[in-house]
Amino acid sequence: MNKCIVCGKEFEPKPEYKERKTCSYWCYCQWAREHISQGFKDNQFIKGQPSFNKGKPQKEWMSKESQEKCSKTYIQYQNTAASPLSSEEGVFLPYNTLRKGTVVKRKSTHRKGKNKGKVEWNYYINIDWRGNRKPNNLYKKYLWELHNQKDLPKGYVVVTKDGNPDNLVIENLMLISRAELLRRNNRGRR
Repeated sequence: MNKCIVCGKEFEPKPEYKERKTCSYWCYCQWAREHISQGFKDNQFIKGQPSFNKGKPQKEWMSKESQEKCSKTYIQYQNTAASPLSSEEGVFLPYNTLRKGTVVKRKSTHRKGKNKGKVEWNYYINIDWRGNRKPNNLYKKYLWELHNQKDLPKGYVVVTKDGNPDNLVIENLMLISRAELLRRNNRGRR
């Protein structure tokens, strides 16, 4: 007969567990909670506690040796991840970065509504990599702004007159309000 170290009840352990000190799983969990190693308690974060390195430069809290090991993993220093344009620009650019002014045709698929599964193709132009809030602009919007020498008014969009997204000449581009776009897209629903 063994005596439980948590509740004090006497119990008969199974032959394969003769050194068992608790009578049940519940008592074992109670004992484990009380006897967590002090190191584990010391290294635990308390809610709202800031990390030890918050706001400090890396050289203040990391050894030189560790800094050198970590610097090899920085994406800026990996040749496989860098674009050939990185050396021209003097800053790190991801490998799939395109030159400024490159026009790209992208596919988008509708996920909801009556057009679910419908595929649309749009042209985008790469204008800037940094400092611009929208580095990839719709090409038809870019052409309209370039031709009219002013920004697109708020609440308006540029559409093609004949509905062909590949026909991107200035005579085929038309400025309409979002309300008109809604009427066009809802045609036949009511």
